Amino acid sequence: MPSARRSKRTVGVAGIWTTSMLLDTNFLIDLLAGQPEAVRLAAELDQEGDRPRLPAPALYELWQGAARTVRREGERRRIEELLSAYETVGFDGEAAKSAGLLQAELARTGKSLGTIDVQLVGMAIARTETLVSGDRALARLGHGLSVRAYTRAPAAGR
Repeated sequence: MPSARRSKRTVGVAGIWTTSMLLDTNFLIDLLAGQPEAVRLAAELDQEGDRPRLPAPALYELWQGAARTVRREGERRRIEELLSAYETVGFDGEAAKSAGLLQAELARTGKSLGTIDVQLVGMAIARTETLVSGDRALARLGHGLSVRAYTRAPAAGR
């Protein structure tokens, strides 16, 4: 269940209020693949005036995946299109602090997140932004994380 905590509101183009959101890697992969729920959510975010942004750790995962596929050039072009459509945000000191403290707290309870996932969560918590993700486990995480979840379609190899 997403946190009741609201995302940071900023003034966007022409004075329209927007909500800043960070896009999780699974959402970006689904969007690039044309997965209907991800495409619908992207349109909905745009229509609502939200400000989705690309976190650097998610871009790392996309570039790594693009380098491993047989369709490298096509994947690279699609990532470049994302880069031209969305603002990129880096993993900074506050995000590192949030991520490190969260991973340590999770470890005390016998849980953990993958390195990139905890970095994305740390970024969202540090910036008080919503994370757009199809990962239901993140939506249930709590710890002050706000998640805008969508249903991922089953796919081969997932």
